[in-house]
Amino acid sequence: MPDSLSQSTGFVAVGQVLGAHGRDGGLNIKVLSDVPNRFDSGQVLVIDGRSFNVARSRATGPDTRILWLEEVSGREQARPLQGLWLSVPEKDVPQPDEGEYFHYQLVGMAVYTEEGELLGNISQILETGSNDVYVIEGPAGELLVPATGQVILDVDVEGGRMTVRLLEGLR
Repeated sequence: MPDSLSQSTGFVAVGQVLGAHGRDGGLNIKVLSDVPNRFDSGQVLVIDGRSFNVARSRATGPDTRILWLEEVSGREQARPLQGLWLSVPEKDVPQPDEGEYFHYQLVGMAVYTEEGELLGNISQILETGSNDVYVIEGPAGELLVPATGQVILDVDVEGGRMTVRLLEGLR
């Protein structure tokens, strides 16, 4: 899972290889980063512990690209990369603005009510357009919590803890 990548390795997933593209070693990728120059020529990405230099890339959709790496020269070299994560060192990820968080910082975080009740841990984040929705897996099952100022009271990334106010109908 890409969001747990940073917790265990010091790297953050910025994309995933969907498959080979063409005969020249191009890779179809799903983009997980909104850093504007992340896939520009000269950038370094890590795949399965090995560094690769971006030769070029081009967008093919809102969250897909074709990526060419200097070290991958043909379809036969590209095929084994399918399904693997493209990552960068966590230190190379820009800091979010005050009150904003990257998904990798939140997934796995313990969620408590303002009364101190443990609801569980964030297992995934759904992007809905208007606001994200946190999927919390806990003793009472799955709970969907909107990421709004009304509901999210405190986020302590260092402590791995989020405090929420459950509004009527959220349980």
